[in-house]
Amino acid sequence: MQSVSVENLRKMDLFKNASERTLTEICRLARIKRYPKGSYLFMDKDPLDSVFIGFSGNFILYKIGDKGNKRIIFILGEGQILNDQLTKDLPSVINCESFEDSSVLAIGKGAFLDIISRDFHIMQAVLNQYTLKLRRTFRQLKNSSTSVGMDKKVAAKIYALGRQYGSRTDRGILINLPLTVTHMSEMLGAQRETVSRTMKKLAGSKLIIYEQRKIIVPDIELLADFYKKE
Repeated sequence: MQSVSVENLRKMDLFKNASERTLTEICRLARIKRYPKGSYLFMDKDPLDSVFIGFSGNFILYKIGDKGNKRIIFILGEGQILNDQLTKDLPSVINCESFEDSSVLAIGKGAFLDIISRDFHIMQAVLNQYTLKLRRTFRQLKNSSTSVGMDKKVAAKIYALGRQYGSRTDRGILINLPLTVTHMSEMLGAQRETVSRTMKKLAGSKLIIYEQRKIIVPDIELLADFYKKE
């Protein structure tokens, strides 16, 4: 396993305001672990004695339904904590696998809790991450309502991905994830064929461009107006 440097940590929002002493201690205790695309980091009901923090690439956190269908809850990347909880001695309640060739910063849970108890800036960053996850979960629950049409559900999900992973290009906002229609259906908990038809409909309305597993949003505010419109 590769070691980590203070400079590596400073690039992450989670650690950017931490003290030099704290970062030096994390470098001493933590290691970088690499995972090829599709590798499991942990599974539902696994006991976890380490904290996993995205170092490079992206990871999917998902549940398996009663019928064996995958439901993606989050896609998380650099500087984001992958564990579903830190403070209780409980097993994981979610599966986590690498979305692409990726790496994580791994540190013992007890050591990490000790560190953040002595550095308020990291504690605040951790709380901010879990607060944002909770808010995203609430939005997902709202958008999963049967009263919301599939076109608006897909548009809302693409809008959220654009805000989180998008970069501006001359064609619009490019979502920097290799997303297939299957990934989109797993995020929405919908049939692949239904999502495929809906994405073609949105593309036909010039709200998105989908080509070679890349989604481009020509006008992200126009997309927002579409899914917010009653």
